[in-house]
Amino acid sequence: MPVFDLSSVLEVLGTVLPEERIILREGSLEKLSKDFYWYSPVLKRQLEDKKADFGLMIETREELQKVISILFEYQVPIQIRGGGTGNYGQLIPLYGGVILDLSGMDAIHSVEEGVLRAEPGVRIATIELEAGKAGYEMRCIPSTWVKSSFGGFLAGGSGGIGSITYGGIASNDNMVSATICTVEAEPKIVKIEGPDCLRVLHTYGTNGILVEAEMKLGVKRKYEQLIFSHADWSTLFDWTNSIAQDRSILKRLVTQFDGDIVDAFKPLRRYFTEGEHVTFLLIDEAFVEGVLASAEEAGIRFCHQMPLNFPPKPPYLTDYTWNHTTLWALKKDPNITYLQLGFGPTGFKERAQLLKDAFPDEIFHHLEFTANHEPEGEATGISCGGLPIVKFTTEERLNEIISFCWDNGIFVANPHTCILEEGGRHDDLDEKRRLKSLYDPKGLLNPGKMKTYESNPFTAPV
Repeated sequence: MPVFDLSSVLEVLGTVLPEERIILREGSLEKLSKDFYWYSPVLKRQLEDKKADFGLMIETREELQKVISILFEYQVPIQIRGGGTGNYGQLIPLYGGVILDLSGMDAIHSVEEGVLRAEPGVRIATIELEAGKAGYEMRCIPSTWVKSSFGGFLAGGSGGIGSITYGGIASNDNMVSATICTVEAEPKIVKIEGPDCLRVLHTYGTNGILVEAEMKLGVKRKYEQLIFSHADWSTLFDWTNSIAQDRSILKRLVTQFDGDIVDAFKPLRRYFTEGEHVTFLLIDEAFVEGVLASAEEAGIRFCHQMPLNFPPKPPYLTDYTWNHTTLWALKKDPNITYLQLGFGPTGFKERAQLLKDAFPDEIFHHLEFTANHEPEGEATGISCGGLPIVKFTTEERLNEIISFCWDNGIFVANPHTCILEEGGRHDDLDEKRRLKSLYDPKGLLNPGKMKTYESNPFTAPV
């Protein structure tokens, strides 16, 4: 049962929104209320029966403010949705309430002087296209860039394709500002600039509703998609790492897979040699010849090359990287899951090897190379992180693997929880809580997801 008077809320909302943008049909609500949480067997069990009581399709900032005022009065739990491509239940309601779908707020206001200003509902594919026409590209995008929204990526994601050069969303001055709508009787629009805006990003929409953001862009480049392989994991790693570490080579992606993983990439199988580990690169076309020469010198097999056209046309190697890798692996074997690991700025090869040696039949490495996280200024080095495929047996065994990682200096951003504090590193958590107290005084935004916030008006998940 709803924790509020549903019929009264709907009656008042009907004076603000047309009937077709108030979602009540069971099937539509189920779809609106879910993301790719089922990547985790733990979250699948915990969240499968959770859904909103109704959904609202919002198209303008003014409309949003009117709706929020009503929801605030009736104390309705509020969850925000973009493209719905998250992986750990960021948007799934724990206490029912409403899903606000902001995909209708999809304007690109400007692409000027290397800065994008856009609304949260615009798809990243659209941004890439419009930015490309002006000679720019996004600094980092998720592997779900075709479907994911700008606001969803900022609120629920952290990095992706391009992070090898620019780091993640919160790195290296990538963000310029975030403009949010508060949840109050009279909702306000607040613009937060500079490093302070990071406090409302990657917070699952718990401390403000993103209505606009400004993000720095990179110079648009012409990339080639390259595939390499080698039978020896260590040999391939050393060469792949050398390409990643060479800042003179302009690139957008450096990814390495265990050979056991790439067998799941059915459309690409003809390019692989059985039993060999594989590296994917997106390299500026001006550097391809040098990279090929480097591979030949190191004894690395060159498998295939594809241009990355503009406007983009498949096939995309990015469709097999970051968390798309997990999706392909699940298609082959539904009894797998994954982790999100950081092997540190140094010694990452040794830590990755240690983990593989400890769990040889359960851990299959998928490595992503990224620029080090620097909250301000230029990136200073390249690190290696992992989204390894994990053979799932029990939650207890999964937790044993996670504990082993922590005990051996491997950072874990746990994708098997929907709780903000349990899922990653939040050194600025006190500030994030402070902003929530300012911008969401009743604690209505995604209640239960920021578990250390002292005010949760709802007692038990429904």
